[in-house]
Amino acid sequence: MAEKSEKFLSFDKFKDKVYKHIGFLQSMEEFENSAQNLSNSNNGCFGILIEPLVGRFFTYANKESQKQMKINELTLKADEILARREIKDLLCEKLDATVVLPIDAAYKLTPVLYGLALEDEEKVPFDSMLFAIISKKITGQSVEKYCGEKPKPKRRETKAKK
Repeated sequence: MAEKSEKFLSFDKFKDKVYKHIGFLQSMEEFENSAQNLSNSNNGCFGILIEPLVGRFFTYANKESQKQMKINELTLKADEILARREIKDLLCEKLDATVVLPIDAAYKLTPVLYGLALEDEEKVPFDSMLFAIISKKITGQSVEKYCGEKPKPKRRETKAKK
């Protein structure tokens, strides 16, 4: 799934790759939005001639880049990883309400995911794009929604002596 060399990168270089992939995913999202805006805009005669050509180009470029980066496969793997209770508990320990951007989530989650990958690569593969997708998915649905409300500690009731 991942390049064999990613497993042998230092943690700092691996983390840098995760951050770069987050930037790539963000630009892909903006690319999709601009393609939709182009097709929704009213460009008159120019739009009638150019819009079908440019729209097809945008669609083709997006599909090819996703295929090249194996984004669909990695998204399914990310969903599988995020659904595991033990992994969710470990990730939610590191997250709080201040994490709203994928880069913030990656900053906090990459060390945890990297450690899990070191323990068992079958459970969490060494793939910087996968780590980026996981960070993006968590912030996309919000940390509170993914982790749920943290339980409040129960108060001990003390009986008053009469």
